Amino acid sequence: MPKERILITGAKGLLGQKLVEVFRRESEYEIYSCDLNGRDEGSLSLDITDHQKVVEVVGSIKPSVIINAAAYTNVDKAEVERESAYKINATAVGYLAEAANIFGAKLVHVSTDYVFDGIKGHYTEDSKPEPINYYGKTKLAGENLLIAKVTDYVILRTQVLYGFAPGVKTNFVLWAVEKLSKKESVRVVDDQVGNPTLADELAFAALKVCQRNATGLFHVSGFETVSRYEFVRQIAEVFSLDVSLVTPIKSEELSQSAKRPKNSSFICLKAQTKLGITMPSIKDSLSRMKRQMKTSGAVQQSTKR
Repeated sequence: MPKERILITGAKGLLGQKLVEVFRRESEYEIYSCDLNGRDEGSLSLDITDHQKVVEVVGSIKPSVIINAAAYTNVDKAEVERESAYKINATAVGYLAEAANIFGAKLVHVSTDYVFDGIKGHYTEDSKPEPINYYGKTKLAGENLLIAKVTDYVILRTQVLYGFAPGVKTNFVLWAVEKLSKKESVRVVDDQVGNPTLADELAFAALKVCQRNATGLFHVSGFETVSRYEFVRQIAEVFSLDVSLVTPIKSEELSQSAKRPKNSSFICLKAQTKLGITMPSIKDSLSRMKRQMKTSGAVQQSTKR
């Protein structure tokens, strides 16, 4: 039997690397990875904001599934770099959807809890999106373009995504570990609540989507709801760092350019029942990340600084 072709965009990023890793373990898939600059000899160069190039690449590979892990994720910069944020998070998603439609591929797209205002929390897939910052608006626009242009799709909304992979930009956990390893105090908001999600687990959820040929919208995140402050305290404990360096503050003290949802927690019952998704505890997920960092030497390097 011929292998099913999977095209992964944003392969250089944290989630992209995890997706490539998870799908390459499965013998029934043939993996094509692409990124803005390419990552290695096995990775294609693709700017997803280039309409013609998107059609050319998808047409040459003819994948069964396209998984879009490429995104503009700087929430504060999106307030001023609006054109770039919209092109990557919305317009480019429309291009991928068009190409998926032309060549008969399923499009699996990753979105965010920031499509919600964060007033009530415990959002389901049926909750009405009400983004309160421009980043959230671009991600919602991307969702809407996808739905309008392709019939065979999956949207995976996630939140507080973290993990370790070689060469990736920093994320919340890596930032906290770096600061605490250098014995620096960490001021963290205790009034922003969500569900931290290990990137490895989200990548596995995408695999489940393909194995079960699922369609539609799913909330996929860690099952535990904690404040950012509580999360950092758990990070400190798992990485054997000084918890007393962690101080709670309020969102208003940060003077961030973009407003953040205060409680964007998810209910993931649909993913549990339809995809068979289960999530480990925060501490188990952090312990897995710590083992990965130890294997690469990253934990020791961080501690020595």
